[in-house]
Amino acid sequence: MKFNFHFGKKKPTVTKLIVVGITLSTIITTLSHCTGVKEEKIWDLVDEVQRQLPSNIVRDIILLDPQKIERRVIRDIDKAIADYERLTGDDGTVRMLPPRYSELTVDERVCYTRECKSLGGEMRLTAPWYVSQ
Repeated sequence: MKFNFHFGKKKPTVTKLIVVGITLSTIITTLSHCTGVKEEKIWDLVDEVQRQLPSNIVRDIILLDPQKIERRVIRDIDKAIADYERLTGDDGTVRMLPPRYSELTVDERVCYTRECKSLGGEMRLTAPWYVSQ
């Protein structure tokens, strides 16, 4: 009796990478020609969207291309610089931004009694640069 058990993420096959890569490249090239938007900008959009999703084959295709990785690094650096400039003043001193307050609604799955519901939802103070999920 033979068991094929693998730990971790399964790597996609080469043929699947090629088929999805060709299909995605064709779609992006067609969109670029129809809309007049540069292909690099569309690839950047696809990369940013897939970063928010769980691991998928598009991520593997983008990570195999050094030019797309370089563009991702440049975007991340530009975002970090913009965040730094937003948090500092003109003279380079750090501005104290007030924390953000957020309150969620009551979670009915966890809080089902009248007393628990009267307490309200989850409240939190977060740093101004924190992006909640």
